[in-house]
Amino acid sequence: MAGSTEQPNPNSLGWGFAAVIIVLAIAANVTAYSIHKATYLKPDKAPAAAEAASH
Repeated sequence: MAGSTEQPNPNSLGWGFAAVIIVLAIAANVTAYSIHKATYLKPDKAPAAAEAASH
């Protein structure tokens, strides 16, 4: 940067990278939530095999 007289504007630096990180964080949270909803079993619910064996 030797010879450059233009001052960097700190308000415009890094916003693109920050936006990418925010989008990745939102995508990771949505993915984790959807996996959780698809695979979570309540602790008080007996597994299907145990229900079939008890009848």
